[in-house]
Amino acid sequence: MSKSALSHIEQTVSETVKSNFTSSTPSFVIAVSGGVDSMGLLYTFYRLDISALVAHVNYQKRGKASDKDAQLVAKASQQWGFEYEIFEADPEEAQGQNFQQWARDVRYHFFRDLVAQHDADGIALAHHKDDQVETILQKLFRGAGMSSWSGMDVWDGELFRPLLPISRQQIEQYASQHEIPFRTDQSNLETHFARNFLRNEWTVKLSEFFPGWEENILRMGEEAENYHSALQCITQQITDQQTINKQAFDELEFGLQRALILHLLKEYEPGIYVTQQNLKRVKELPDLQTGKKIQITADYSIVRDREYYILRENENSSLEAQELYREELKASPISIGEIEFSVERYKNPAFEKVLYLDADKISWPVTVRPWNSGDRFQPLGMSGHQTVADHLTNRKVSAAYKDEVLVIESFEETICALIFPPIKNKSSSGTISELVKCDENTKYCLRIKYLA
Repeated sequence: MSKSALSHIEQTVSETVKSNFTSSTPSFVIAVSGGVDSMGLLYTFYRLDISALVAHVNYQKRGKASDKDAQLVAKASQQWGFEYEIFEADPEEAQGQNFQQWARDVRYHFFRDLVAQHDADGIALAHHKDDQVETILQKLFRGAGMSSWSGMDVWDGELFRPLLPISRQQIEQYASQHEIPFRTDQSNLETHFARNFLRNEWTVKLSEFFPGWEENILRMGEEAENYHSALQCITQQITDQQTINKQAFDELEFGLQRALILHLLKEYEPGIYVTQQNLKRVKELPDLQTGKKIQITADYSIVRDREYYILRENENSSLEAQELYREELKASPISIGEIEFSVERYKNPAFEKVLYLDADKISWPVTVRPWNSGDRFQPLGMSGHQTVADHLTNRKVSAAYKDEVLVIESFEETICALIFPPIKNKSSSGTISELVKCDENTKYCLRIKYLA
């Protein structure tokens, strides 16, 4: 097909493929829900003769409507010459969980399996410009740092989003022009979920009062790239691999110090998770004595060495941070060292060496990790918060056992419980937070038992 015969969307996708893949014939697993965005992308791949395996997940959440989505995807795939795979998920597995997060985990596991089986170059997704704007807005509202404002990448080494420069309106016009069949998921019109609220209500009003605001949001993403470049420049000036010049670092503003430490950590481990509370501990560095350290995550500490700070991976950490998922614990108990975790019905509790947390009050998944000196939580029976260090002192946990203390942290960075060896003459093996205590309405509990 000549370039002049291609539509704007087709030209964009074609050029994006060529600029991101060295192979002249890359192949993809393309995620197709049946909606206008993904059906538009599938038709574009058909027009451009791009090799792809169609992947569809039927969550069976909307009865016949879900089945009709799958039927449309199968019919269009056959008509346009694509092989396809349809996975039927079991919505019962999502019971008691955040459904959207569960559904995302299910589909990406499915997509990645197909990529491995078919040796595909990546997963093609129909995210577009409006999705990008919504993504940046959600990160802003959730308090993400400036380095996160850049939003989604067109190609990140796994996920390929060739429609990111294209608006939803352009895709809808393309679908209408080429009579591309699609289905509308009615749940997308409801405002129970954050993204739907932004899309259906909030951004509509913004467009009435601030025409062109979307482009301003996208420019914030460009500024985030400049911010990243600035951090990189500063990093090169005051660091040598993991060694940081103390004098130069101490002269930086506190906010820039935090940003620099987070930037360095993400260079070493891109997916690393660091709480804001722990990042604030960089204030302690100027008073740190040579040979002493502050712990930033379960795996990394900053050590003072005369005129330098050294960002160092902890060599003898008693436990690496580990995520636990509700559905896994409900299916079978999981042990970490001498501690057993399970999710079960809350009945006839036996409190000896056992903690019980209301599973429905927890934001899943939870992370089990060693405690840090900057950690705070709301102990059972208290109206305010307390540092973990002070709580352990009040509970008379000996210094010999303090290094063994673990915290249970929710997905939203709230500490739900502390776990420590049972204290002599006391049955408790830890302290739960007031926020997750069981009561007369508790149906399922996270049961934590100290086995020793």
